[in-house]
Formats: sequence, structure tokens, C-alpha cells
Amino acid sequence: MGVKSDGGGGSGFESLLAARKSLAKTLEKSRVLASTLEQTGPRLEELSSRLPALEAAVYPMRNHKQILLGLGGHIDRAVGPASAVLRVFDAVHGLEESLLSDPQSDIWGYLAVVNRLEEALKFLSENCTVATQWLEDIVEYIGRHNVGEVCYLPRLRESLEGLRALQRDQDPSRLDGGLLDVALDKLEGEFRRLLVENSVLLPLSLPSDRPCIAPSPLPVPVVKKLQVILERLTVNDRLERCLEIYVDVRGGNARASLEALQLDYLQEEFISVLGKDEYIDQWTRHLEFAVKHLLDAEYKLCGEVYEKIGPDVWLGCFGKIALQAGMMGFLKFGETVANSKQDPIKLLKLLDIFDGLNKMRPDFNKLFGSKGCFEIQNRTRDLVKMVVEGACQIFRELLTQVELQRQRPAPSDGGVPMLS
Repeated sequence: MGVKSDGGGGSGFESLLAARKSLAKTLEKSRVLASTLEQTGPRLEELSSRLPALEAAVYPMRNHKQILLGLGGHIDRAVGPASAVLRVFDAVHGLEESLLSDPQSDIWGYLAVVNRLEEALKFLSENCTVATQWLEDIVEYIGRHNVGEVCYLPRLRESLEGLRALQRDQDPSRLDGGLLDVALDKLEGEFRRLLVENSVLLPLSLPSDRPCIAPSPLPVPVVKKLQVILERLTVNDRLERCLEIYVDVRGGNARASLEALQLDYLQEEFISVLGKDEYIDQWTRHLEFAVKHLLDAEYKLCGEVYEKIGPDVWLGCFGKIALQAGMMGFLKFGETVANSKQDPIKLLKLLDIFDGLNKMRPDFNKLFGSKGCFEIQNRTRDLVKMVVEGACQIFRELLTQVELQRQRPAPSDGGVPMLS
């Protein structure tokens, strides 16, 4: 038993020694770890103090994906309108060559191109504002979330403000560089050319056995072209300019037709109608020609060319043509006769004037019955009044003269007593 005990005691001692060494190593490691922990503590405290700043710096990065996704939505909404505006703007420039050409060669094709330009400009005016608004939203979003190069934002905002200023200006030429104005000027020129090249003087023969019938003032194809040009110019607020051109050309043509009749006598001033019989006879025939043939033809032509615009417009246009043609000259001559010296022969001339005006009353009512001809209306009314009052006054004076003649002896030669 003693031997076994010694053998078992040796083995236990060795185990104790091994345990002791292991414990010593563990204690050494603990001391090293404790020393290391003691040194790491301040570093951890330093890191802990820096964490809030690091967290603030990293925060935008943690939300970057969400911000970019939101920015993508803004960009998608802006790209559609902006791209459409740019495509249409390019299309407008594609029309430039056609619009700078002469419309005379193909007026219908030219008007079609002008119509396309008008539609494009309408699209631009309606969508530029939308595109600019979406672009402003993108800039605001970028500035609010500090996405991208923030240094470029002032330049972007300045460019957008420039766009806004142009839109507030509401000048259509800003959208196409004045291309539409150039096209409209060319249409005005073609409008004038068609009138000038197709306006001819009315035949001046005045046959006594049959009335003078005026030919059609303008060919039907020319009238159609004038109508479509007028339509486009009216849409673009150039109606007044068209009226000025029309009155200038047609009024000048009518005046030239009348001047060929040698109407200088209308301006002559005289005190007595004696020796003026020929003038008064011419006045009646010339006035009939002017009213029933020349101005009646202009009246009908105005109605055809400006048919779609409305009667108020073309009746006013005709009134200006009648004035430019010289209607006031005829009425002024009648007034000169009415204001001349009282004379028995004057009574006959006043009756001739009244008879001529009375025969043309339906024509005067038709041509000059609108408010656009109020000057001619008033002047004609005054002339008729002067003629009637002048004739009545001479009649009254004739009665007085007859009564005075009764008190005088009969002429010794057996002739008819003369009225003074």
C-alpha cells in the first residue's frame, strides 16, 4: 500500500505544479490585459467624444440613397417638358429657310408653314413655363439637400430668373428670334403685290345709250389668295395694317380712274352759274359713273375680300376708299353751285342737281348708309338741303319779280318781259 500511495502522490504533485504554472501564466496575461485596458481607456474616451461629429458627418451619406431617389423623381418630371420644348424649338429653326423664301412662288405652301410656326410658338408659350417651374424645383431640391456641387447653384438660379423675365415680357419674338414677324411682313408684301398687280383702271367711256358696266375688279383666284392671307394676318393682330394697304391701293386705283375723267372743274370756284352749263351736265354724268359703277364695284369687292371679317370692318374700309376716290369733291361742287349768285338760270341747275341726286338715292343709301360713311352721309344731306332751300328761295323771288313786272308797261318790241 505504501508504494501505491507514493506513486499516486507524485502524480498529484505534478498536477499541482502544472496547475500552478497555468495559473501563473493566466495571472500574467491578466496583468498584461489589465495594463492594455488601462492604456486603451483614454483612447476609447477620445473616440467616444468624436462620435457625435462623425455621426453628423456620416448622416447625409446614410440618407444619400433616399435623397438621390427623390432627386430622380424631380429630374424625370422636368426632363419630359424640357425635352419637348427643345425638340419644338429645333423644329422652329427648321422652318426658317422656308419662311425666309418668297411667298409669291407658292402662297399656299408658305401659309401652311406659317401655320406650323404658329402652332409651335403656341406650344412653346404654354410649356416653357411648366419646364421652367420643374427646373426650379430641381434647383431648390439640390440646394435644400446639399446634393452635388453647390457652387453651381447661384448660376443655375440666375439662368432660371432670366427665363422667368423673358416669360413675363410676353414677347412672342423671344421664342423664335422674330421669325414670325419676318414671315408676316412677307405676307403683307404679298398682299400688297396681289392688289397692285391686279388692280386696273375702270373703262372711262360714258355712252349715253346704255349704262357703263364695270368688269370684275379682281380675278376670283386673286380674291381667294387675299382672303387666306388676310386670315393669317388677322390672327396675328395685323388687320389694321391690311386695311391700310387695301385702302391705299384700291382707293388710289379708284381715284386714278376718276382723274382720267378730267375732273379739275370740281375744284373751280365761281360766283355765278352763267356759262357753267357744261360743268353741271358733266357733274351729273360723272357722279353717276362714280357711284353706280366705280364705287359700286369697290363696295362689292370689299364685301368679298373681307367677308369672313364682318360687315362693320369692310363697310368702314369702303368708306375710306370712297373718300380717297374723291367723293367729297363731287359734293363740294354741288355746294358751290348752291352757294352761287341767285339767278333764274340757277333754278334750272339746282333742279338738275336735285334730279340727279334723287335718281341715285337708292345707290347712295346702299353704298353710304353705314356708319363707316358718316362723312359722306352728312355732306350729302347738307347738299340736298342747300339745293332744296336754294330752289325754294328762287321760286319766292320769281313770284316777287312777276308781281313787279305787272306794274311795268309791256316791252315796246312786243317781246317777253325779262326778269331781273
